[in-house]
Amino acid sequence: MRSTKRNFLLIFLFSITSFLNAMNTSSMSFGLNLPDTLDGWIVSDTLKIDSREMLYDYIDGGAEQFISYGFVNALVKTFIREGETEVRAEVFDMGNAKNAYGIFSNIRYDENSPYGQGAQYVNGTLFFWKGSYFINISANDETTASKKFVNVLATYIDNVIQKPGEKPGILRLLPEQGLDHNGIMYFHHFIWQNAYYFISNENILLINDSTEAVYATYGSQDDRLFLLIVKYQNEEDTKNAYDNFLNNYFDIKAPQDTLYTKDNKWTGIVSQDDFIVGVFNGSDKVQVSKLVQRTVANIKNRQKESRNISDN
Repeated sequence: MRSTKRNFLLIFLFSITSFLNAMNTSSMSFGLNLPDTLDGWIVSDTLKIDSREMLYDYIDGGAEQFISYGFVNALVKTFIREGETEVRAEVFDMGNAKNAYGIFSNIRYDENSPYGQGAQYVNGTLFFWKGSYFINISANDETTASKKFVNVLATYIDNVIQKPGEKPGILRLLPEQGLDHNGIMYFHHFIWQNAYYFISNENILLINDSTEAVYATYGSQDDRLFLLIVKYQNEEDTKNAYDNFLNNYFDIKAPQDTLYTKDNKWTGIVSQDDFIVGVFNGSDKVQVSKLVQRTVANIKNRQKESRNISDN
């Protein structure tokens, strides 16, 4: 699964850096701007993307990924220097920190750079998130000078975005034992329910803009567990989604809150308050059960803390 995600990342990076529509809609107001000259590099093209249609034109085949995370607008500037390859900076306003973290978590597979609130550098491209922004800085070819300037640009943008954002609170429900921190993905569009483990082509968990979900990977590559937590607006929505999942996922009518086998793998699925907790791809029944129990315990503790705060 990690190799699939890496291939998707490389396809995404190729599509986002290989096409530039040199339109300039200067009337659009953007919350973050970039200089026209920096460290001996100058801007040759500027593009302001203020609609989904423009985003589709710009990212051929990748726009829906951003739209599923609440894309607002984007600013793109291409920097040049004599004798050097182009370096392009793309600043996506995702509306809030949850969405900015979400798109980053969807793309990265190894946080290996210090910028923003999470960053990865790979093959001449650096991308990171901070506050409500997702930033992608890429060079057509990786050279000593372009790599240096990519870091200069990243430092500049990181400093301009003075206010960091909060990661989604649902992440705090993830049990720490065995967690792969590079294998966490936050989302609220049902298409990503299959990102780590195939569940269904249909939205059987009833995930929509009012729900929050997080996928997380546990264990080794050879014995991988996938934990999915979905938070709903209320317990009625949770029950409807839970019943819908049971009716559509299993070939036989399954009892409530227990463990099942499907495709010779153990699956654990429970509902707790406003949450559904699912564990998939288990080779061992006890292992699946323990991860479900730890997650439910975290939910109960968080709910108890919230009640204590409201009482005080």
